[in-house]
Amino acid sequence: MQLLGDELDEVLFDLLKVNNEKAFTILYNRYWDKLLEVAYNKLKLQADAEEVLQQLFVQIWNSRHHIFLRYTFRTYISAALKYAIYHKIAERKKRQFVFFEEEINADFADNSTQYMLDFSQVREEIETLVAQLPEKCQMVYRLSRENEMTAKGIAERMGISEKTVQGHLTKALKYIKSNLTILF
Repeated sequence: MQLLGDELDEVLFDLLKVNNEKAFTILYNRYWDKLLEVAYNKLKLQADAEEVLQQLFVQIWNSRHHIFLRYTFRTYISAALKYAIYHKIAERKKRQFVFFEEEINADFADNSTQYMLDFSQVREEIETLVAQLPEKCQMVYRLSRENEMTAKGIAERMGISEKTVQGHLTKALKYIKSNLTILF
């Protein structure tokens, strides 16, 4: 039985290309600790460093028939690790951005619901206050605010002067403002 542990990396890699699992295991054990240290120094998280390295070795095994070594196996695996680390850093940044965006959207959604509730409460209170106004004052207010009519249009419709319309609006708004209990 041939011992493979003393073989050069390139010989082991050639054996790996013909599905020799023992050659793969030797390369894995030979490089794992060194590469893990490099990955950890760049990524600063043990779990991420191990994940990147594990994925790298899985990729080497899965692509073993298509990998061509231009230089040495050490050069190849060092470069592959460098790009895997870059990919992981980019993935982290993307995840942080997505998390930040989700957090903003969640805050906005939470706040928009609260704003809707507040708006409904204010609208209900205003409606209660408008109902307490004298009849003509109430009618002028509703035509102005709910039907969006101008003072001139209201005056023509009700057969009163524009000054009277302005007086009713002023009275209504003053009453609503002074009696509104929900404040922002």
